[in-house]
Amino acid sequence: MKTKHLFSVLLIKSRQSKKLTQNQVARAVGVSQSAYNYWESGKHYPNAKKLFDLTKVLSIPIEEMLTA
Repeated sequence: MKTKHLFSVLLIKSRQSKKLTQNQVARAVGVSQSAYNYWESGKHYPNAKKLFDLTKVLSIPIEEMLTA
């Protein structure tokens, strides 16, 4: 699905631009590294609360997150 791919790419690029590891982002939003990996791989989406937390940690506008 294209939307999952766009969301995954957005997470990966944002995390890498901040020079963070998956584990660092996962800990910052309160999930396991494997749960975060599922988001980056497009297997799962975060819930609304975790999506909001990701916008803060990765400095991504919520509008961009919701349209990816």
